[in-house]
Amino acid sequence: MRKYILPAAAILAMLLLLFVGVYELFLTPGGPAFSETENRMLAERPAFTFSGFFDRSFSDEAESFLSDRFPLRAGIIGATQSLRQIGNLASFDDYMRVAENNVADMQYQEEISDSEPIVTPRPTRTPEPTPETPEPTQAPTESAPAAAETPAETPEPTPTPEPTPTPRPTKAPVDPADYPANLVCRMLSGEDVRTVYKGEKPLLMKIGALLDAYASLLPEDGVVAFTIIPYSSRANRLLTYKDPQGFSSEVEPFIQAITANNVSAFCAVELLGEPLLNGEYVFYRSDMHWTVYGAYLVISRMMEEAGETLPPYDAFPKEQEYPFLGTIYRDNPTKQMKDNPDTLDILTTIHPVRVLRYETAEQYQEIPLLDRNANPRDRYTIYLGGPGNLTVIERTDGGSGENKTCFVLADSYGLCTVPFFAEAYDRVVLYDPRFYTKNKIGSVSDVIERFGVTDIYVMVGDTHAFFDDTFFASCNNQF
Repeated sequence: MRKYILPAAAILAMLLLLFVGVYELFLTPGGPAFSETENRMLAERPAFTFSGFFDRSFSDEAESFLSDRFPLRAGIIGATQSLRQIGNLASFDDYMRVAENNVADMQYQEEISDSEPIVTPRPTRTPEPTPETPEPTQAPTESAPAAAETPAETPEPTPTPEPTPTPRPTKAPVDPADYPANLVCRMLSGEDVRTVYKGEKPLLMKIGALLDAYASLLPEDGVVAFTIIPYSSRANRLLTYKDPQGFSSEVEPFIQAITANNVSAFCAVELLGEPLLNGEYVFYRSDMHWTVYGAYLVISRMMEEAGETLPPYDAFPKEQEYPFLGTIYRDNPTKQMKDNPDTLDILTTIHPVRVLRYETAEQYQEIPLLDRNANPRDRYTIYLGGPGNLTVIERTDGGSGENKTCFVLADSYGLCTVPFFAEAYDRVVLYDPRFYTKNKIGSVSDVIERFGVTDIYVMVGDTHAFFDDTFFASCNNQF
């Protein structure tokens, strides 16, 4: 009798796990939910489609949903992290994360040996002297010409012709019915095709309408540039294939097609695919974000649409922190990741700036561009100390004299882009819809009008929030 007890118990345990999985997947509420412990949106229940079943996107989304929503998950994560810290234990999930992120010997921008200091000192810059304004001089009275003398005629200056703006290309009209119900971004290889992210057409049409609403608030020559940045663990997975070929997306071309002429959509992973395959350091291994260099490659391309050109990456004053262990290591602190850390580039602006974080429409406090006291377990937040309420970065040297202002709508992925925008614009208005308080700051349209915004950049890194409608709902409610 005893020989049947263990097999029966194992079968019952498997059936129980299967029941829990089916219950969670089909019977429990699966709408948007925010994890305070992990500071992110949890995966939403996937909608079953035959196309999703055959291209494996349904299984990927179901796996993400079940791993995010199983019972007592938050408590188990906390207890597991405590055990790991005490006993330096690693789970199978840890090794999977290492396999997904530690996939290539990526070269840093600058090689760092063990003998070098952890933090490279910031280059010393000599401030440019402010030119003194010459005092106006008056001509002596006695030198005035006599009344009988006829002064020489001064030739009228030739008027400078005003530049004629190049007309913006008109997008061809499209019928959304010609597009599939689900638009997919895929990673490609000779052996397999996997989904990076996927959006349902009705939601993407609402996102397009939101971008058009932003575009309507701009001057005639203003532009809206939009992009989506996936989690690094998802993008780096491309390097695990035997024959990786890059990324291909239907999402951004669809948004590009259905929006106004002054809205442009860019696929970040398509822009970063070739650099990633060439071994360039564009996504962290131990952190969910893109690297600062990866952000530069995408932002410089987006700025071209607005007629702005960034200086070379190495022109920005830079220091580096090594070793850098980010959010993935924070949640899964394993020896494998610790032995293969990242390097964090810390860039600052070329020109002097001041940073103001607003609490109300009139009240603000000045904060540092680089917060040296940033949480060691989330060191990426050294930029501005992390996301927060409406933040304005303005040059203090007079800038271009044109008062160019851009509006940057971004989550934490946009923090490291501030030095780039501050180089091209005199003022940067940074807006994270998760922290924005309309009743204190005013509507987004009021803010755009108050600061004289000329261009808008929209960067979304939390793909869960973007594709489960949370992003749209939050932004739409703040007009």
